[in-house]
Amino acid sequence: MKTTKLFLTFLLISIFPLISIASIEVVGSLRHVHKGMRGDVYKGEIKINNSGDTDQEVKIYQTDLLYNYEDFTFYDEPVTHSRSNATWIKFSPKTVIVKANETIYVQYEVTIPNSDTITGTFWSVLMVEGVIPIDPHQPGQLNISTVTRYAIQMVTEIEEQGVGKLEFMDPSLLTEDDKLFLVVDIVNTGEHYIAPEVSIELFNEAGESVKLIKAPKKGLYPTTSARFKFDLKGIESGKTYETLIIATGQDEDAFGLEYTLHF
Repeated sequence: MKTTKLFLTFLLISIFPLISIASIEVVGSLRHVHKGMRGDVYKGEIKINNSGDTDQEVKIYQTDLLYNYEDFTFYDEPVTHSRSNATWIKFSPKTVIVKANETIYVQYEVTIPNSDTITGTFWSVLMVEGVIPIDPHQPGQLNISTVTRYAIQMVTEIEEQGVGKLEFMDPSLLTEDDKLFLVVDIVNTGEHYIAPEVSIELFNEAGESVKLIKAPKKGLYPTTSARFKFDLKGIESGKTYETLIIATGQDEDAFGLEYTLHF
């Protein structure tokens, strides 16, 4: 198992940067979302371009991804959690030589099981990796090759099935670079992907609104979590504030937490 730290900027999400010194590029979105019903079969494609002047080998393989507010984990093998759809996916080719200045397409087909237990959002990852051959003429005892990887999220939404639910972990205060933040970690305990808009509103002892602060969206798959930070610059210290924390989902579902803040 491989664990790597990352500052998550979901709607992610690309996990790897689009710009690389290598010539292999995945064109278009790195998040393929399809909605369907139990028993449905749907198809799609991934566009891969070689912008270089030499042919390059590309391999495509599956893995799974889980993440929380501290880190994310790519697994060496797929099907590592109950919401993986890796076994539903067939794709071709798995290895291919992409000629110079050529574009190829990876075709995939997803079969949703016809089971009453299938509800909500399921996902896995297709990795696209361009491998530059080792240069036998490179001086020294070690040969170095450059690898470019793209992580394409393969998302299946079961229509009209499942519930959305978010839970707030206890808020806390965090100091970074002499700045004070209110930190809220949110866990998706429901069955659907949610990219909530999260905001906090501070009220003084007289019940008057002092400040409204919004955080950027971050996508949450079921069982995953993300950290939302709110800069408290300009808020007078030494006082008590009643804090209303609101997270709004894409279906306008709202999840709230009231919190008393002392700092």
